[in-house]
Amino acid sequence: MGQLLIAPDSLFYGRRMLNTDAEEIIIEEAIMASSNDHIHLKIHLRKDEISRIDEISIAIRQHFIYRRQKSQRQLKKVLELGWQSLLISIVFLGILISLTLVIIKLLPEGGLSLTFREILIILGWVALWRPADRLLYEWRPFKREISLFRKLEQCKVEIVTERV
Repeated sequence: MGQLLIAPDSLFYGRRMLNTDAEEIIIEEAIMASSNDHIHLKIHLRKDEISRIDEISIAIRQHFIYRRQKSQRQLKKVLELGWQSLLISIVFLGILISLTLVIIKLLPEGGLSLTFREILIILGWVALWRPADRLLYEWRPFKREISLFRKLEQCKVEIVTERV
């Protein structure tokens, strides 16, 4: 039983109720299962531990509810930061384009004018890279986690007793 649940006197008890090793094994096995399958968790206990069946089912559900909510919060943060960064980058690009137009008017046509213009435009586009990357790609792992943790919180938990 100590291999599955954390101790009730732990600081995290009530939110994260599964032992980290047990959590890791459950998540790895769930990932390897087909994405369309419902998850069925079978736990083997000794007969003297059978009185804790309800506690185990509740602990598994509570643990993965906590993990899903945590992933949802992280997803929200990534998207908020992405949109804020994109707005800042677009404003920065606009400023750099304006500077480029000023440089074109102030400096005579030639190598120096062309170099400054290209540097400012490239710098503006580079500033857009990280927000675009965040909005296009960084949110996907969180969505996968949310889906996995939702399946795990709804999984069927079967307790199998073994002889002492």
